[in-house]
Amino acid sequence: MARGGTQEIPRPAGWQFGAPNPWIGRARPEHFELNRIESILARLGEAGPTTETLPTTPMRPPFVNTTRNAAVLAPLYKGPDGETRVILTRRSTRLRNHAGQVAFPGGRLDDGESDLDAALRETEEEIGLPRDRVRVIGQLERLTTVVSSSSILPVVGIVETPLPELRPAPIEVDRIFDVSLIELTYPDCYHEEIWEYSDGTFPVWFFDVEDDTIWGATSRMLRRLLDLAILTDPPNHADIG
Repeated sequence: MARGGTQEIPRPAGWQFGAPNPWIGRARPEHFELNRIESILARLGEAGPTTETLPTTPMRPPFVNTTRNAAVLAPLYKGPDGETRVILTRRSTRLRNHAGQVAFPGGRLDDGESDLDAALRETEEEIGLPRDRVRVIGQLERLTTVVSSSSILPVVGIVETPLPELRPAPIEVDRIFDVSLIELTYPDCYHEEIWEYSDGTFPVWFFDVEDDTIWGATSRMLRRLLDLAILTDPPNHADIG
């Protein structure tokens, strides 16, 4: 399997490799069982993102002043081998922002639209996944992007199997693919780099999957999801009502 994509990465001068893979020897397939992830997200929703009982992961680059609200969907499903997989897209090279980058389906909110409705609507428009096939189980912390100056809420949902036929919207999406969550923790898949911004340094995370590289906002969302699944003990079901 050839790992990594051909997209250009705008690394600043003087970048350097960062911390080693934090999951070596820790990640196991059972960490990514769908019911476990659902329990953890329920706990996160009840306790709030600042609770000291949850692992913390930086979710944003240096502050970006933005009023552009957007939402994306991280669609999870159980693959034929029993592993939890996540559906991703490669954005069209004809788009103005984030062209050719790997992303979750999603986009900006219409006037009066909620984050959840926007995530589900955009997902159906971009990859043909009907909203009634998605069971929303929670959300991650909102984060900001530098290039498009957007504030994004990541919504996490479970897709019913067997998967429906997914179709990329030609103007927006060049490719639809999926990857197992456990694969994202492999040493030859993940690495960290340190980039310097005008107000300091910030870690940038990369996942080299088959024929693509995931980085930017999408990698930050995935890093948060992996940290929660691996480093957090889920509550008892009785504890979450």
